[in-house]
Amino acid sequence: MTHLVDLHAYGVTAERGFLPIADPSAGIPATNPEWHQTARDLPSLIPSGKIRSIIEALPEFRSEQLETEEDLEAAMRTLSYLGMAYVWGEPESPSALPARLAVPWHEIAAALGREPILSYASYALWNWRRIDASGPIALGNIALLQHFLGGLDEAWFILIHVDIERRAGAALAAGAHAQAAISDGNDGEATAALNQLGDALDGILGTMKRMPEACDPYVYYHRVRPYIFGWRDNPALPGGLVYEGVTAYAGVGQTFRGETGAQSTIVPCLDAVLGVGHAPDQLREYLMEMRRYMPRKHVGLLEAFEAGPTAASRVESLGAAAPKELAAARNRCVETLRAFRALHLEYAATYINRQAADATGNPTDVGTGGTPFMKYLKKHRDETEASLSK
Repeated sequence: MTHLVDLHAYGVTAERGFLPIADPSAGIPATNPEWHQTARDLPSLIPSGKIRSIIEALPEFRSEQLETEEDLEAAMRTLSYLGMAYVWGEPESPSALPARLAVPWHEIAAALGREPILSYASYALWNWRRIDASGPIALGNIALLQHFLGGLDEAWFILIHVDIERRAGAALAAGAHAQAAISDGNDGEATAALNQLGDALDGILGTMKRMPEACDPYVYYHRVRPYIFGWRDNPALPGGLVYEGVTAYAGVGQTFRGETGAQSTIVPCLDAVLGVGHAPDQLREYLMEMRRYMPRKHVGLLEAFEAGPTAASRVESLGAAAPKELAAARNRCVETLRAFRALHLEYAATYINRQAADATGNPTDVGTGGTPFMKYLKKHRDETEASLSK
């Protein structure tokens, strides 16, 4: 068989997907313990109304001893949560971050190849622990390491994504096998791999359907969502956010996108394998921009998938001679992906669009990533449906 895309080369496994190969440490790192403890204490500190002065009083952040991926990701998670709490944790948003916070946040983000703002990697991929270390990485056996306000709704919202990421590992492995089989012209193997991908997608959709079990729309909108907004197209920060002391920014307000599920690499990888295309428009530009917020290795895997043949191209090239089983296996995957996107759209309407705005920085018509999300999500769904083989 043609050489498979090597998931391990990109820090990805069939068992865990894009989650780290080793569980994130639940302990407080030895370096900068005051920063990490303050972040862990956010649910108690934010209600005080003094979170900015608390962060400003922290000792200088030391980054010279942070060498491993685990160290850097733990620091990025803590700085990101503290940074978002600094901006959104009091009624009036500041126009600038103090150098004490901005400089190390920028330094750690640069080392990881991301932007200095809370991204999906810190919010979900590196923000969990297993309750029973011998049990599965799955709902019921995972808990958050870091919260903003705490509570069941915030935890459930994030842990749903962690469970989905773990389930996606099987889909990614199946996608790699499907591409290799298509390259070899082995339609039987490709069909089998696409059926395995479809099974994994069924599990992903099943987890997504569980969101309402413990994440209430009102609570999500008013207590969870406000802390993950970015500084791009946000009416509360029309000039962006100044990172004091960061020479690379020269005192100019930055307009980074906020945390969003569009920063997960799962769906773009599935689009690449299945051949679900997106028109070259503003939405496509947004999807490409999201790669700035993804871990570098994950972007590398996405690009490897994009370089390979698609299931759509194989079905189209064979035309009438395409095995019905191959076309059916691909259509099943595309239809489940369409259903996933349709459910996401439904949740966006219920959890955000129909809520009553109560703060300038938490609008109902702009996503946390700074986009007209209802329009974009509808387009995602419709382009996926249009990709179904006739």
